[in-house]
Amino acid sequence: MTGGRAIRAEILKLLSLPATYFTLLGTLGVSAILATAFSRQGVSPVGYVQAGFIVLGVVAVTSEYGGGQIHRTLTAMPRRITQHLAKMTALLIVAVPAAALTALAGGPWSDVAGASAYLALTTILSAAVATVVRWSVPAVAGLLGYYFIAGPLLRDRATFAEYLPDAASHDVRSLGGSAVVLGWGLVAVGISAITFHRRDA
Repeated sequence: MTGGRAIRAEILKLLSLPATYFTLLGTLGVSAILATAFSRQGVSPVGYVQAGFIVLGVVAVTSEYGGGQIHRTLTAMPRRITQHLAKMTALLIVAVPAAALTALAGGPWSDVAGASAYLALTTILSAAVATVVRWSVPAVAGLLGYYFIAGPLLRDRATFAEYLPDAASHDVRSLGGSAVVLGWGLVAVGISAITFHRRDA
């Protein structure tokens, strides 16, 4: 199987998961509600709706391990690095338009590009973490614990807070914050690719 066919196969798998639609539609609805609730306060809902994209990234990976589908996947595409990158590419293709719709529903036009990039990259980062962990509950719990508890606490206290993965969530127009998230995403994908390549399925 070529890389292009692997990407198409991964997109089809993603679109066949009911959790994909439930997560994205739920996130879109929550974004619209929060935007209405917070419009007068000038608060962006991105920091809240990122939970949906975290779940999407985790489920996209861990769903293959629950029913043993990962073995069939690797039989069709035994080149693990290619397979892993195909999954990440497919997830990005699905996440970008979903993130853009969510950003449009939840904030001003000026925030759409930054919010879309942040949410899509957060999805990829979450998928990379899930590749290493392989189980939905600990992956989701760890990521949500960081993004909603540890991250906000460190943001107010640590001098290195601007270099944390959630740096762009409170200012989606910041190019620096987007660059930080991109950097974390690339590192996470690299680590997860090596882990996926070396570890038994």
